[in-house]
Amino acid sequence: MALVGGQVIDGLGRDPIRRGVVIVEGGRIAAVGSGASVRVPRGAGVLDASGRTVMPGVIDCHVHATYRARDMRRHLLNPPTYNVLRSTQILAQTLACGITTARDMGGADAGFRAALEESIISGPRLLISVVMISQTGGHGEAWVPAGFKIPKRAWLPDGVADGVDEVRRLVRRVLMAGADFIKICAGGGITSLTDSWDEPQYTVEEIATAVREATAKRKRVAAHAEGLEGIRTALKAGVYSIEHGWFFDEECVDTMIKHRTWWVPTLALVPRSVERRNADSAWSGQQLAPEDRKEAAVLSKMREQIPLWRDAVRRGLSVAMGTDQSHRLLVGENLVELEFMVDWLGMSPMDAIVASTSRAADCIERPDLGALAPGRIADLLVVNGDPLENIRVLQDRDRIEVVMKAGKIADGMRSIE
Repeated sequence: MALVGGQVIDGLGRDPIRRGVVIVEGGRIAAVGSGASVRVPRGAGVLDASGRTVMPGVIDCHVHATYRARDMRRHLLNPPTYNVLRSTQILAQTLACGITTARDMGGADAGFRAALEESIISGPRLLISVVMISQTGGHGEAWVPAGFKIPKRAWLPDGVADGVDEVRRLVRRVLMAGADFIKICAGGGITSLTDSWDEPQYTVEEIATAVREATAKRKRVAAHAEGLEGIRTALKAGVYSIEHGWFFDEECVDTMIKHRTWWVPTLALVPRSVERRNADSAWSGQQLAPEDRKEAAVLSKMREQIPLWRDAVRRGLSVAMGTDQSHRLLVGENLVELEFMVDWLGMSPMDAIVASTSRAADCIERPDLGALAPGRIADLLVVNGDPLENIRVLQDRDRIEVVMKAGKIADGMRSIE
């Protein structure tokens, strides 16, 4: 297939090609260049992308792609297989909005990954952590004030472990279950029942144990950490990426730059959640935990951090796009994150696209993804508009006219008129 006539953004940060040609063959990019420099092979199918932008598929480095009912009562009535089947809708919508690869931060097991690889279900290719590892009473704990535990996803192993020995055993079990990486909670979370978002969790040695066990299997550790103390603990333990990480300080930035630690900031999550609560009175009523005041306070503090974030990005902090999309928020709206990367991190639209494509591919260690370059897997989007002029065009699902994953156009995508 040849995509011709459109503006081509290669995802590597180079100047766009105004009337470019992208040749796809055997599921990979065969050639990219100007219309004058790239010959369309005889017999190739031709897609006229004139007036559009052709760019790499977006990589979301932080999603929760599986379903659970928002209403706790409803959740208790749903058989696990119902939740699994509802998850297929989340995955399909995630692909349709332009996410061709995602890193699942807890909820999807190896069956989801295999079903996507074999095209049994539609969705982005998935890297999985299986469960979010947490201490007792931590962010991943399923305990409720009634005095018992309610598993969020009943088909998964319990993700709670305390002490070095238990952490080691659980990490080994999760890796045995097929995890591509380990997710561990170094601090509390906004939505937690049993902790505060700004408290540290796990010791340096407990997290370092997870890092050592993962490293032995040539795998990485991503750390959930919102507050400063949790971020510091995770960095001392040598984690690969900091997820959220909103309240780091300059010392943390120095450490992250020195050790090339990735930051996946998930900026749109809290403002979008607060916006949703303000617009929908039922949004809070269905929740078990009273999150409204916590999220509003966090949003205010996040805005105070913007100058530090911008300075960190300017200094070269490694940033990869992630949303924390879940059953409750941002499904099919993932690309709104790029607007926040521009507005809050001071990135140019091109920088935000690179952080969401080739740099995100670097983060997940998939050099075969993330760019329109010969030899790379043919994940690409055709967008009706110019995201370099207005990054917000990527949020309009009607403007994402083609989503291609590994050389195949996703089902249900409408034809270019």
